Amino acid sequence: MTNIKIVPFKEQETEAIIFDLGGVILNLDVRKTVDAFLELGFDNVEEKMARIMTKNSGSGAPGIFQLYETGRISSAQFRDGLRKYANRDMSDEDIDKAWTAMLLGLPPGNIRLLERLGKSYKLFLLSNTNAIHIETLVRNSPNGEGFTSLVNLFDKVYYSHVLKMRKPDAEIFRHVIQDARLNPGTTVFIDDSILNIEGAKAAGLLTLHHQANAGLDQLFESA
Repeated sequence: MTNIKIVPFKEQETEAIIFDLGGVILNLDVRKTVDAFLELGFDNVEEKMARIMTKNSGSGAPGIFQLYETGRISSAQFRDGLRKYANRDMSDEDIDKAWTAMLLGLPPGNIRLLERLGKSYKLFLLSNTNAIHIETLVRNSPNGEGFTSLVNLFDKVYYSHVLKMRKPDAEIFRHVIQDARLNPGTTVFIDDSILNIEGAKAAGLLTLHHQANAGLDQLFESA
């Protein structure tokens, strides 16, 4: 059987890989969600969406997105929060459509790559995400190379809204390490966010900063 190596770490022992989801395995474009809310009449969307998509509201308190991403508010509360920011009435369906506009396609080659990697490594998924996004990805998953098929390729999947903690906080990485019984010194974490990379380093993991939405296969080669 031909092994597949992680290019930056091919000379050292690696036993497991933890992948981010959006921007690494699944293509993502947050700008599409911003544009979708603009079309809904979301006033001053640039400033308000920036507030939603960042860690806090500027006052030191967690922002609505962070609260939702860590499972501390429900989908209904999240939608109501967006209506408050927009200062207008929007249907649940319109909000969900705009909120999920950022989710682009799953490159078919990533399924095949993960299938190959699973023969050489333990694979894990660690994503800052939320219930609406995951429910949409599952619901829209076609037979074959869809989201459900993707998830089944991992030894275990970890979602921020389920764990009630998120990247880049080191605690979520420590949780995964302990829960999956990983050796940080032989585990590589791959993410497109440098902040998340720094959090993983703080937990002792090997890290690989991947350019968002770039070809994942360029990080690996047959050996």
